[in-house]
Amino acid sequence: MVVRANQAYGELGGHIASYASAAEIFEVGFNHFFRAPTPETSGDLVFYQPHSAPGIYARAFLEGRLSEQHLQNYRQEVGGKGLSSYPHPWLMPDFWQFPTGSMGIGPINAIYQARFIRYLGHRSLQSRGEPHVWGIFGDGEMDEPESIGALTLAAREGLDNLTFIINCNLQRLDGPVRGNGQVIQELESLFTGAGWNVIKVLWGSEWDALFARDTNQALLRRFSRTVDGQYQNLGAKDGDYNRAKFFQLDPESNALVNHMSDAEIDA
Repeated sequence: MVVRANQAYGELGGHIASYASAAEIFEVGFNHFFRAPTPETSGDLVFYQPHSAPGIYARAFLEGRLSEQHLQNYRQEVGGKGLSSYPHPWLMPDFWQFPTGSMGIGPINAIYQARFIRYLGHRSLQSRGEPHVWGIFGDGEMDEPESIGALTLAAREGLDNLTFIINCNLQRLDGPVRGNGQVIQELESLFTGAGWNVIKVLWGSEWDALFARDTNQALLRRFSRTVDGQYQNLGAKDGDYNRAKFFQLDPESNALVNHMSDAEIDA
């Protein structure tokens, strides 16, 4: 959708990598967590990372909520038959709940929305149950002052009706998020220091067998010494490159993958 729009009109822009890296997060949310409103209950409130909007549009097309004409008019919404660049209820009142672009507006608004919902509940003004507030944001978006400016308010007010999911794809528009550090560990420190409960999801189940064999924590040492710029490079290369530039840098980690083919390491 994004590529086709820019082939027709070369300066529309749009973002592909954001949703490509977060697709699993969104699908798990849509299928298992985000609750739609019913006559008896309030639906959840979801603040989406603005750069992920193309993926939400694509899913809505598969659900029959948007037409092919809408997709063909991506970022050409002035005539009323297109799709806005970012989530925007003024432009698309039947689709988006909240505006979240420019970057950083979503996180701070999500916190104050959760606070106001709790305010209503304390005064018995929330008659259909308390909705949960979800915020799905990017690691680059956390650089915006608005993204982190109200984190301590959420902890101080005990807003357990609020969940942030920070998708760390290690990528900004102009390069790695933290080329010489590890943004996931940095964000964990930031949120923990602000009083949040933090869960990190780092490795898929394909790694379980290697971790089970690693009795001396060789993998953890390799991971801790690898910075985000290197992770970006490793992720873009094949198994042979990863064997040479990651596992073989340490004899113990190399021994863990000696039985594996390049294709298995690539996977």
